[in-house]
Amino acid sequence: MKTLFALCGLLFLLAGCNSASSGTTAPQSFSATSGKGLAIGTITFEGDTPANDIYRFFYGPTSGDKKFIRRNAGKIMMKAGRENGRNFTGDFNNSKTYLFVIEAEPGSYAFTQYNHLDHIGPMGSLTSSRKFAIPFEIKKGEIAYIGELNYKDKAEAGTPKIFVSGAFERDMAEFRKKFPGIDWSATQDKTVKSGDKGNGMVEFL
Repeated sequence: MKTLFALCGLLFLLAGCNSASSGTTAPQSFSATSGKGLAIGTITFEGDTPANDIYRFFYGPTSGDKKFIRRNAGKIMMKAGRENGRNFTGDFNNSKTYLFVIEAEPGSYAFTQYNHLDHIGPMGSLTSSRKFAIPFEIKKGEIAYIGELNYKDKAEAGTPKIFVSGAFERDMAEFRKKFPGIDWSATQDKTVKSGDKGNGMVEFL
């Protein structure tokens, strides 16, 4: 679904609830006594250059009251558009793989949609995906690795855009390097194996 509107770039950047940008952050400390839990993973882009300026992947609780859902819903956002052109700015793999850390209250969650903006500025074209569900659990005081979301920027019509798989050892090495203040040794491999494919938009490997 595409939408054209003036001031799209400004609204796009300001809209939404909690977010983790391409400059991924994590709590300074985390332990089994923490009141919240962590869900971590990676998003990898195929291709050598981005096709759009901004990408957002939305997640949130799948149950709970409105206040709980609003408090814990969020998005992972990557900004690829720069003055000197489009470039990936990820954490490794030739800057095409981004780490993400979701800190939230215990509950059942899912990635449910993505959208992208083709360029920042007036009359930018915003494209939103169909709804899908890549489900995961967040438990108090626990760290769950939920896998790699491999995003095909230029997938052919009718073929999957997101492939979900696990690269636990590879990704954990990168988390240890970027966030040495957290003890990652207790991280559990909870790579998502099934969910709502969104009529063929998502594939679980």
